[in-house]
This record gives sequence, structure tokens and C-alpha cells, in this order.
Amino acid sequence: MFGIKTSKQYREQTSRKIAWGHWFVFFNILWAIVIGGRYAFLIDWPDTLFGKLYFFVSLLGHFSFIVFALYLLIIFPLSFIVKNNRTFRGLSVILTTIGATLLLVDTEVFARFNFHLSSLVWNLLVNPDNGELSRNWQIFFAPMPIILLIQMLFSRWSWEKLRSLERQKWLKGVGIFFVCTFIATHLVYAWADAAIYRPITMQKSNFPLSYPMTARSFLEKHGFLDKEQYSQALVQDGRPEALEMDYPKSPLHFTSHQPSNILLITVSGLRYDAVSAENMPKLNAFAQQATQYLNHYSTGNNNNAGLTGLFYGLTANYTDSLLNNKTSPVLIETLKNQPTPYQFALFASDGFKASLLNQSVFHQEKLNRKANNNQTAVQQWSQWYAKHNSRPYFSYLSLAIPQRLDQTAYALQLNALDQQLDAVLSQVDGENTLILLTAEQGYHFTDLSEKQQANYFAPEEIRVPLIIAWQGLEKGKVEKLTSHTDIVPALMTHLFAVQNPVSDYAQGQDLFSSIARRNWVQAGNYRWNVIITNDGTQYHIDRRGNYQKYDRTYQKAASNTPPLGLFLEVFSRDRSFFEK
Repeated sequence: MFGIKTSKQYREQTSRKIAWGHWFVFFNILWAIVIGGRYAFLIDWPDTLFGKLYFFVSLLGHFSFIVFALYLLIIFPLSFIVKNNRTFRGLSVILTTIGATLLLVDTEVFARFNFHLSSLVWNLLVNPDNGELSRNWQIFFAPMPIILLIQMLFSRWSWEKLRSLERQKWLKGVGIFFVCTFIATHLVYAWADAAIYRPITMQKSNFPLSYPMTARSFLEKHGFLDKEQYSQALVQDGRPEALEMDYPKSPLHFTSHQPSNILLITVSGLRYDAVSAENMPKLNAFAQQATQYLNHYSTGNNNNAGLTGLFYGLTANYTDSLLNNKTSPVLIETLKNQPTPYQFALFASDGFKASLLNQSVFHQEKLNRKANNNQTAVQQWSQWYAKHNSRPYFSYLSLAIPQRLDQTAYALQLNALDQQLDAVLSQVDGENTLILLTAEQGYHFTDLSEKQQANYFAPEEIRVPLIIAWQGLEKGKVEKLTSHTDIVPALMTHLFAVQNPVSDYAQGQDLFSSIARRNWVQAGNYRWNVIITNDGTQYHIDRRGNYQKYDRTYQKAASNTPPLGLFLEVFSRDRSFFEK
């Protein structure tokens, strides 16, 4: 009889704790939605009414699901395990207080770094070596006692009023509403992802623990989505989650200056060790009479990523946004807006295949989109040069080395390129012309799949030659660490006398400055942010804050003590040109 009574009491107490848990989780859903509302002031706010409406629907759906899921995983099992009512409610209050505080901290992390909390970001915040930052972040734990007090008050009140609350019928309707918003969030995002509706897809990473549903494979399987057409749209217009740009940050101001001609030559696939007396004797002889940057890195492992640094002075994180917004580089706009506008002479052996060139950099220019070969492009350039007038010019010559060559075939390509480049460089009057030769990306002989290639950042892939011949630049070899992002600041400062700080229009440093030194440069793509240090060590960080270390030979290395100061420096400046 006693056992039956005890069992009945246990069931009643458990039932009451579960009923109380429903109201407690509802209260914390509202709490999370209020705190999560801060993201509305931190994200790139969509331009369309549908995009704005989606934000609020996803805010309700996401946080109601996350809070309820955590309740089911943690608090609900405690209803059966912890027999004492006060202990059960006390544990629930402590857990939800921690959760609400972490959400509040996450909003500030997102405001500063555009990341959500991860183990790496957490280490940055609590690292005592980052003294000032660590002290600043302690402020966001100050509301914790207030949150705890509010949770305790509601916990006690709702427990005492539970019988009255159980008679309320509207909670079920609210629960159904939250379920509908959660389902709508994922269904609408799946549609937007397939349709590339950017006011919604750009909200992919608005909230922590957010993984919106996509349905591309399902739609492809049933014939509703053309995979090739979709992939081509991404190449041309950037990925759907691309953010809006704030570039340049301020109008640029200039002082008077003497215009110089600019000849920019890129050879996609030209390795950093290709320019030598054995491989390219004529180009090597030219380089001996110019300035060579021996420790120079492209901003990515594909043409678009490299061109982002070369023309914009920005890292590859911005490539998709530049494509989506069809943003013209400040360098090109400066050339057009000179008292005597520069004449443009643009030639590409691949017919300007790189989407960044035809969609953003030169989208206002008339381009010859017919693909030919390096020899034809050089001949076309020579014909133009023989006829060009006395106006200052900007000439861009894009050449390329075919993919998937072995080392013997690659050496033959270098020999042919040496002759072709000599035909160009021997014609140019170097007295009033800046000649710049580099590569969008390097070249590797490793057999990689398409997926492996996208994640491959070995030195032979991202370290490239940089040769500059200009009367205003001292000849010789420069061994300091440099990046494609340093080229635009140098041109804007020394050729066009811009008065703005570099941070208004680029992420790099003045390449020509003998004072400027850097301890790291960046490369990357839409997935990876790659930090390269002076000794060749690389740190690969993904969008979730996970990282991997590689040594100078591109072998994975253990990293029990990550360089948190370096990561903080990178994160602090990495998103400076995204609109907020």
C-alpha cells in the first residue's frame, strides 16, 4: 500500500514538474526572442518587405525551437531524475540563466567579429593575454545576477500559480504558432536558396546554431532545378548568402599629381619559382632591372579570389559580395575620374572568363569575350600599343597557363610565355609607365579532385611572383611579406596622391613603403580564411570558427596553443567593408 502511494506521488510530482516546465520554457522562449531581437540591429538588413518579414518569422521560429529543444534534451529528463522540486527548479533556473547569458554574449561577439560563439572565439574572450578585451567582455556577464533573479522569481511564481496556469488554454495555440514559424523558416529558405533570392539567403548566419534547410538535391532529382544553370548563376553573381558592401567607406580626396601610364599583366598559373634564368631567361633579365617581391601571396586559390585582392585591395571574403553588387574598384573609378580620363586597353586570352572581371571590375567597359590564346592576346595588345595616342592609359593583359599539365609541359609553357611577355615588355616606354606583372594564383602538379582543389592552399598555389618596374621605385629584391591587398594602396598613394587613410578603401598596406612591415597576410575563399605568417605557417579558419594549422611544407600540425592574439587581430579587421 505504501509502495502504491509512493508511486502515485512520484507520478503526480513528475507530472507537475513537466507541466511547470512547459510554462518555464515558454517564458524562456520569450526571453530568448527579446535578446535575439538585437541581431536585427547587427545584420545586413534586407531591402525588401519579404526579406524583413522573413527575419521576424525566423526569429520566432528559430529561438522557439532552440529553447524547446534544449528543454527536451536537458530539463525534461531532469523531471524524472531529480525528485526534489526545489532542486529541480533550481537547476532549471541555473541552466537557463547560463543559456540566456551566453546568448547575450553571442550578440556582442557577432557585433564585433560577425562570428557566433565557438570554442575558438570563447578562448579569445577569456584569454588573459588579451587583457583589455577580456575585461571588456566581463561586462557582458554583469547582467547574469539580474537574469538569475528574474528566472528565480518567475520559477517560484509559476510554481505557485501552476493550477491557475494549467486552466489557460491559449498556450497550446501559441505552441502551434511557434511550430508553424519554425517550419515556415526552413521551407521559405529552401525556396530562396533554390531561387537565389538574396534578401533571404543573406540571412543564413543571422542566429547561433542556425542551419537553414536547403532542397537543391531534391529539386534537381525531380527536375525542378537545373544544376549546371544554378552553378553558373553562383559563379556569375556570387553565392546566395553574400552580404551588402560598404566600399569605399568615405569619398576619396586627391591632391594634384603627374599621371603615369599603367600596364598590368597577369599570368594565371605562374608559380613563384617560375621566374628564373633557366625557365624564363628574358623575363628574369627584365626582373633584374625592376623590383621583385620574393615573398608575395595572392589572396586566394582561384582567379576570382586573386583578382579581388589585386583590383580591390580586399581579401577573398568579399568576392561574392562584389559579384552580387557589381561593385567597381576604387582604382578603376579613380582612373575614369582623372582630369584627363585614362584610356582603357583590356585584353584577355580566355575572353575575360573570370566572372569578377566581366561582372564587377570591368562591367561598364566593352570587353572582347571571345576566348583565344596567349599569342593572339599579345598580338592584339601590340596592335593597340602601336596606335595608342598620348593620353595616359591603363592597359590590362591577362594570360593563362592551361590546367593539369605535368612539369615538362609546364616548362614548355613557361618558355613560350617568356617569348610572348618579352614581345610586350620590349615595346613599352618605361619612362612614364608603371609595369606590374603578377599572377592570380600559382600552379600545382598534385592530382586533386574539384573539392580538394577548392580547399588547397599550398604555397605553390597561393604564393606568386610580383615584378614592378617604375621610375619612382627603387630596383632590387624585396623579401618582406606582401600580399595582393597591398597593391591598390600603393597605386592610390603614389600614383594618384589619395589623401584618405588606406582603411577607407582597402585592407592592405602601402606596398612601396620601406617602413611598413607585416607579420601575416590572408588568402581564402568563400569557406576558408587562411592566415599565412612570416615563416610560412598557415592557419585555416572556417566560418564556424574552427581552425587547422599547417606547417611551411603544408603538412597538418598540432596546435594545442593557438595564436589567439593573431586571430583576434584578423577577426577585428576581417569584416570592415561589409555593410552594418
